[in-house]
Amino acid sequence: MADSTLSVLGCTPPLSIPTSLDGKILAVVNGQLPDADTSYLYVGLAKDGYNIFSLQFVLQATTLTIEVSNDKPDVADASATWTDITSDLTSGGATSITATGSLMISLPILWSRLRFKRVTTNATNACTLIMTRGCF
Repeated sequence: MADSTLSVLGCTPPLSIPTSLDGKILAVVNGQLPDADTSYLYVGLAKDGYNIFSLQFVLQATTLTIEVSNDKPDVADASATWTDITSDLTSGGATSITATGSLMISLPILWSRLRFKRVTTNATNACTLIMTRGCF
């Protein structure tokens, strides 16, 4: 599956309120991707004016990791240097997320952008991500 960005999906922050209610930013229906498929979704954070976020995820036969980059905005997402922070964000220090759940990052963070890495673990898979970004 090709890499995608939040702007490609048509989700842009509202201009009149401080929080972006992005809503559903990704929906991969059951079986849409083959087994062992790796794909990415890129989301601006500090570069879009936000420093906190929450994420709800519904996963089926999918492994999700969260990576960050502080490369300058002119560096393309695919060319940026990424660091996996999944274990820093999960309460149990998990290196990947494999079950339905949610995360809320309520302390200000200064990462320029996020990348959600998805790896399917079965041909029968699905993934839905729902996001809200904001400022503290």
